Amino acid sequence: MKTLLIALLLGYASTCAAGLGDSPARFGKHVAAARTTAVSAGPASYTDLEKTLDSGTSVHEYLDLNGTVFAVSWSGPFLPDLKEMLGAHFDTMVAAQRQRRGGSSPIVVTRDDVVIISGGHVGAFEGKAWIPAKLPAGFKPADLH
Repeated sequence: MKTLLIALLLGYASTCAAGLGDSPARFGKHVAAARTTAVSAGPASYTDLEKTLDSGTSVHEYLDLNGTVFAVSWSGPFLPDLKEMLGAHFDTMVAAQRQRRGGSSPIVVTRDDVVIISGGHVGAFEGKAWIPAKLPAGFKPADLH
């Protein structure tokens, strides 16, 4: 199972200059629908860019006022392109996956520079990631969809 998940993660890899900590991911022709919601909750102001991929997977990218992605989340029957979504932090997730000892428990990375939680199985994947130092004042990771 561990080898299968690593293969799936690497299979979705693509060259990118977007994702967590940068500009929003580009899913190209794979986006079936998109919606942008400006949110102002107390001191936290951000934009939730929601995309439904043609695979049925829903992804959210949370952008600060400068348009930089500070958090992402995904849920659906197939993994989105995690290299595209996580950007420079993708390799951190792959390294964590390689260090796991079997089982089907979620991948959990908790570092000062990034937090990544990803789990599920074929037909039901979900996850979220954020950059703690980039969260707007008042935004809580529990607010991620």
